[in-house]
Amino acid sequence: MDKIKEYCRKKRFLLLFLAVLFLFGLIVGLYLGIDGIEILKEDVLYYAKNIAVQSYNYLLIHFFFLTISLVLSFFAIGIPLLCTILFYEGMCLGFLLGIFSLTYGVGGGLFATIFFILTKLFFVVILIVFFLKCLEIARKMIGKYIYKTDPSIVISKHLKACFYLIGFVLIYDLFLIILGNKILPLFSFLIA
Repeated sequence: MDKIKEYCRKKRFLLLFLAVLFLFGLIVGLYLGIDGIEILKEDVLYYAKNIAVQSYNYLLIHFFFLTISLVLSFFAIGIPLLCTILFYEGMCLGFLLGIFSLTYGVGGGLFATIFFILTKLFFVVILIVFFLKCLEIARKMIGKYIYKTDPSIVISKHLKACFYLIGFVLIYDLFLIILGNKILPLFSFLIA
């Protein structure tokens, strides 16, 4: 636990940047949800009626984006892609909160929060850790070309951690595919 606290203390400005990026995405999503409520209200009502048959399959898209970001991190291009994904996840939360709150009131806002916690929170936390690991890979690769250092040991350690993180996300996505449409209907009373 002390190592985690120390690591977070060292990376506090980077973590603050990621939190602000996510928060900015949330604000943009809230605006879009509030602005597009009339257009999407029927879709929200349809979703609420059919919540038990909905599928939550993020497996391929998460695998694709994380793998592409990891590969592109060797060229430092993956870092902006990861920032974009984090912004997008914040925007999704804001959009969900906005549209469900305006459609169903406080219960809709609670449902949107529970939906995000169950389907996306784990991914966002892993994405932040993944971002930090990919940033280290990019930094070491840049150091290799500028300072002619040999970063192979450090990169292999971060690469191994990235593979574990991708594995955790894929296991969680499988969990969502199997149990997602069974867990979320338990909270449908909030939007009834």
